[in-house]
Amino acid sequence: MDQPVFCDACLEAMPTFSWPVCPRCAARVPEFFDTDSDCGNCRPVKLWFDRTMAVGEYEGRLRDLLLRMKQEKSQVLAATFARLLADRLGESLMALKPDVIVPIPMHSWRRLVRRTNPAEAVAEALGRRLGLPTARALLKQRRNMRPQLGLTRPGRIRNVHGQFVVAAGYSLESAHVLLVDDIMTTGATCSEAARVLKHKGAGQVTALVVGRTSSS
Repeated sequence: MDQPVFCDACLEAMPTFSWPVCPRCAARVPEFFDTDSDCGNCRPVKLWFDRTMAVGEYEGRLRDLLLRMKQEKSQVLAATFARLLADRLGESLMALKPDVIVPIPMHSWRRLVRRTNPAEAVAEALGRRLGLPTARALLKQRRNMRPQLGLTRPGRIRNVHGQFVVAAGYSLESAHVLLVDDIMTTGATCSEAARVLKHKGAGQVTALVVGRTSSS
């Protein structure tokens, strides 16, 4: 189902950023930030993705709906978020000439328990809206890792390191990948996925998320 659950007025009322953001990681930056430089969030660590694009700040209505999507079969809410991504960022995304949409994977056991992978549901709905192929099985998660929630940034980096692998049969030679997740906090998960994708030949990786937390 690709019909959003909310009317146009409700969709337009979804929160967006009320401050400048870093083009690399979408973290909050000063008003006169040099967009050719990494921000204070990017500088201390190696982030493997080339840029981050997000609908808006992870707060209020957007936060409530993202949390709801994590707990339910998410096709209807995924369609809503896909429309938000397409309406607010579609033109900019297509100008980047991406080749494929790839969701952050979820371990099979965890997916069995939760009955859905929100990132995958959003990615597939967005692919249909933008007319781009979605390779939902391209990335695999090796183990059912500890949840990132509550971990420090170094802890998140350690927790996710080595967790992803590109499935056999996929060629990424110089491809521009749109890497989709629902929320970005520190960027550790998207960065590790981007590292694996680039080591397998991807030329660029754009991290695309619905909500970005205001701090890392």
